[in-house]
Amino acid sequence: MIPVGLLHPPGHAPHLARNGDSIAEDLGLTELYAAMAANDEFVATVVKSVVPASLTDIAVIRYRQDVFADCRDNPDMLRSLYDIAAEATSVRRWTAGRTRTPRTKLGLALQPLEALVGYLRRLRETCDSNASSGRSQGLRQLREVLADKLRDDYLAELETHLATLYFDNGVLFSAGLGPGNKADRIILHEPPKNSKRSLFSSRSGRVFEATSDFDIQNDPLAAVVEPALDSVAEVISRATDNVQNFFRQLRAELAFYLGCLNLHERLSRAGAPVCMPEPVPAGNAMLRCSDLRDAALCLSAKTVIGNDIEGAGSSFVVVTGANSGGKSTFLRSVGLAQLMMQAGMFVVADDFTADVRDGVFTHFVRSEDATMKHGRLDEELTRMRGITDQLRPGGMLLCNEPFASTNDREASLIAEPIFSALVDAGTKIVLVTHLFDFVRQRYAADHFVDLFLHAQRAADGRRTYRLTVGAPESTSHGDDIFARVFGYRPGV
Repeated sequence: MIPVGLLHPPGHAPHLARNGDSIAEDLGLTELYAAMAANDEFVATVVKSVVPASLTDIAVIRYRQDVFADCRDNPDMLRSLYDIAAEATSVRRWTAGRTRTPRTKLGLALQPLEALVGYLRRLRETCDSNASSGRSQGLRQLREVLADKLRDDYLAELETHLATLYFDNGVLFSAGLGPGNKADRIILHEPPKNSKRSLFSSRSGRVFEATSDFDIQNDPLAAVVEPALDSVAEVISRATDNVQNFFRQLRAELAFYLGCLNLHERLSRAGAPVCMPEPVPAGNAMLRCSDLRDAALCLSAKTVIGNDIEGAGSSFVVVTGANSGGKSTFLRSVGLAQLMMQAGMFVVADDFTADVRDGVFTHFVRSEDATMKHGRLDEELTRMRGITDQLRPGGMLLCNEPFASTNDREASLIAEPIFSALVDAGTKIVLVTHLFDFVRQRYAADHFVDLFLHAQRAADGRRTYRLTVGAPESTSHGDDIFARVFGYRPGV
């Protein structure tokens, strides 16, 4: 089968996501996938499996970035290639039941293969006509392989052979006798130029001519001819499967880039900033961004505020501050940017640099168990245990208000050993929390890997939805809510 190689360079195996379904709900991936799919269910299925897989090889990330850059610069080429692959995968493969004769089986195998050869020709011609757009290694290699293996003379010869395999002038083959005097060691030869059916060799002078009619029952030559036709039908069926599998793989890999292009166009129309991120090798904690925004929120909101963060060397980012101050939005923006970067995509920011992580996991607040089998704290601890079982050194964990179902002191006693152990083990954590006892102690310890951010709040209580570096805040500013409801501040 012709290698596709648009998602991975030769010799690289695909990654599988390990973070389950919760990450889609927590980070708003459902909205992202819908924008990428643009009502194409196949594209939706592909992006759901590719985006969360988190590549850790920077060479593969850059490989995908380069392929997408070609697709972004020539969207008509991408859509043409995808349409050809989609049409080719829809070619119907007729199945031959047990009652089918070998001649019928052969005919059913030939028809789809003839159609697929036409799609191979269209595919190569499309790649040739867009040769100047294929600067990336992935597209260039695909174009070169197609140009080498699908030359015009080869395709013409293949079409001639396929037409010949209908055996309009009969079948010529040689065979020996096997067990039970059945045909064995069958070798197919170029069909004869006339319609006579001959047994034995004309060169020996021992020739017996017989008339064969495949449309009647009890054809006298069926026992001799059918084993040969059955062998040919099997070969043609395998060839058809190989070509269609190539188009399936091609369609799947192109679907990812089509999803990226659909999302890129949506975000550009919305006025959101987009850039190609800069991945940093694992082991070098880094989070540096300018105007980083929540990609999913940008699809639905007219105004989205971005954040500028300088977090070189930081593997534990703690966010505190006012309610409705943009903390959760920032958390989602970081998670989405990390996933998109490690999928080989662009991110929604003016610039974004981060170290690659071995999987991105989320622990967000969940609704209370309706069955009342578990309390909220019990449910949170069970979920956290499940996450830590999957986390590997070098993973990433995004937490939004963990352990808020108990009091601050008890929650801090729970959080401190969990987060400290994870950070010490090499996990990068971004934590949004109101657990002031925990963050105050952590801030006082002055760990060099920690970065503390808080949500800005103007003197009049107005939220700017931006985060700044600073000491953790001890209040969620409930007096702001009081002022909005009652029109004045307590004690004023």
